[in-house]
Amino acid sequence: MKTLFVTVLLALTLYANNTSEIKAKIIINIAHLIMPEKTTAIQVYNTDHYFNDIFTTDYALKKVKDYHEADIILTNDSSKFRDYVKTHNVTIISTKYQDYKNNQTIDECAFFWQKGRPNILLNSKIFQLKKIKIPKSFAQYMD
Repeated sequence: MKTLFVTVLLALTLYANNTSEIKAKIIINIAHLIMPEKTTAIQVYNTDHYFNDIFTTDYALKKVKDYHEADIILTNDSSKFRDYVKTHNVTIISTKYQDYKNNQTIDECAFFWQKGRPNILLNSKIFQLKKIKIPKSFAQYMD
């Protein structure tokens, strides 16, 4: 699983036909890192229209209409979920770099496009707090 993420990410970046497949695979790999025991479809609440296409390419991601049902909240405005995250076990992945920087107390990850390439940041403080072990292959993504 450790090197699989890096290998899949590299292969998808080089050979994928479209960005929706890349985005879906990256979200799935992040989810498996954070929730390794999760065996069913990953429930995702999405507020960023740029990521709507991830639900058409992979059945491992299920779009939910209410964030109360979500395993992951994918958003470009994390502050809307600040109170909810404090009392519920949900992962926030920010889709904008500035949003991630402004909300590092609640955002576990950032996944955004910059200069035509996917960028991933993993929040080391939250990972340590939640006692999530990060393989060495993910060190380059730690923030």
